[in-house]
Amino acid sequence: MMSQSFKEILRLWWVQKRRSFQWKDVFIAAYFIVLFVVMVVAFYMAFSTEMGEKKLPFEMVTLVPLLGVSIVLGDLLMKLFWRRSPVEMDDYLRSRPVGPNDWALLVLLDTKLSFMQWMLPLCVAFVAALFIGIGWGLLTLLVAFTCTLTNALVQNCWRRAPGNEYTLPLAFGYLVWVFVLYVLGGLAFAVLGLAEDDPSMQLRPHVVEWGTVVASGVIIVLNSLLCYVLHRYFARMKNHNEEMHTPVASTAHSLGEVSLWSIEWVQLLRSKRLRVSFIAMMVLFVFNVYTQQLTADTMQQDLGLKVNPMLLLAVGFPSLILAQWVLGIEANFFSGIWTKPWPVEGILRRKYYFFCALCGLVALLLIPAVLWMGLSPLALIATLIFSCGAFILPFMATCLFSSRMDLFASAFFNYQGGNKQLNVFSFIMFIPMAIYYVAYFFLPTLWAHAAVVALGLLGFALHTLYIHWVSTLWHKRRYKIMERWMGE
Repeated sequence: MMSQSFKEILRLWWVQKRRSFQWKDVFIAAYFIVLFVVMVVAFYMAFSTEMGEKKLPFEMVTLVPLLGVSIVLGDLLMKLFWRRSPVEMDDYLRSRPVGPNDWALLVLLDTKLSFMQWMLPLCVAFVAALFIGIGWGLLTLLVAFTCTLTNALVQNCWRRAPGNEYTLPLAFGYLVWVFVLYVLGGLAFAVLGLAEDDPSMQLRPHVVEWGTVVASGVIIVLNSLLCYVLHRYFARMKNHNEEMHTPVASTAHSLGEVSLWSIEWVQLLRSKRLRVSFIAMMVLFVFNVYTQQLTADTMQQDLGLKVNPMLLLAVGFPSLILAQWVLGIEANFFSGIWTKPWPVEGILRRKYYFFCALCGLVALLLIPAVLWMGLSPLALIATLIFSCGAFILPFMATCLFSSRMDLFASAFFNYQGGNKQLNVFSFIMFIPMAIYYVAYFFLPTLWAHAAVVALGLLGFALHTLYIHWVSTLWHKRRYKIMERWMGE
């Protein structure tokens, strides 16, 4: 029987959902769902034509547990960057007689009904239903949903935890759970799938199917028990503001104690528009780099290049997307920033270092292509240096044309924050791109590496003088720029 307080917060939750609903989100989700379905169906038709009557060395049903658990790490990363569900009551609810169990139940309900909670399970279930069967697709959906629900509840507990004494058990338990999950999925596939092809280990009919059901059931039961434990852990956990023996605020943290470096990371992680733009570009071009390395007849060979044509875009373009706005982010709260002892030159310099760090982060994601797919390590290092010194650096001058941008709006076909001057200046990126590709088209490979590295090092050596010159121009136009920001 639901308590009266739970009914009330459930009503308020439903009112909030209805008010925040936008048809635009439905059309965007439908667009990507249709795109995914078309791609999977096309692959299925090509797979069916290619295989013909050939028999696979394992039974397809044994992939069900593996499909269910394969999305765990990807779902975790997606939730870390995109999911922002409430885990604490606001002051309005805190002043009402809402118990911790009622609030924990509402958070659990909101987590279960979230679209992000169902997206990846529905994708893998559709693949399983298409290649294996509808019944196996439903079983895959159940396995995958319990995995993603566990991920979401771990994130809820982590965000509510007041200190290391709560987060460390969560981190250790999560690592153990992921290890056990992949061991169970791998053992089920090895024992049931690969043993079927071994003449010395012939299995009786229907043993593979029932074994797959049992293995999936074990994973579902394990995840369900863990979800119950996490739900109770969340309900009993107290936020630091609720601890009776701890004051609400032990120290007064001023902006002067926060570094410019940390602010850049906070802006990227918390701002929906920046986060989605960066991740979308990074995933798109990194995927293209791996695709180019996998295919035998690559675009690299067709164009006569001596380097992967997507390498520069993968390493430098995600950071370039952020660099085109530069002070458009700070334009939202510039009145407070200019009262602090932070010179514009210092802000621009640390932003440049932050963009270089993001280029290095993307380059780390390409190391597997170097180790196992034949990507040249010299090409990767040269491209990273060139991206930092010649590709990103010119865009620090966009601070002279920046407009105030909405940090929490959708990044999908959103041109807010841009203007005519910025769009015209953006064409400057084609100059270093042309130099990069011309070098790898006309010069020998080693000489092309040397030329690209030399240009990158030259730009990095001159970045202090360049940023100082840009900040001097900004100070000359500061009143005009601030008046424009105030009017936007």
